[in-house]
Amino acid sequence: MGMFYTDVQIREAIAALESYSPGIWEIMKKMALVAEPDTDEHVAEQSAIVLALARVLPNVSFVKQAPDPLEASNLLLIDLRKAIRAEIDDTKIGS
Repeated sequence: MGMFYTDVQIREAIAALESYSPGIWEIMKKMALVAEPDTDEHVAEQSAIVLALARVLPNVSFVKQAPDPLEASNLLLIDLRKAIRAEIDDTKIGS
């Protein structure tokens, strides 16, 4: 799944996000499909996503233990985006 982290680590990060804000993963997938988020609901969802990512990712165990936690958090963001895209693609193929 990921370029930088294992599937287990990515699932750990997703679980941490879900623990912080239940349903956030589904919201992230939904927002990935929105070309131009222009409603108040979209703005609120984007804000919730950014807040969850900013609060949770730096505290994920393998990010905290990394030599450069900021870089580790950024790399995890890339892998999470890829995981979202993979799930969206799997859903499209399954439809």
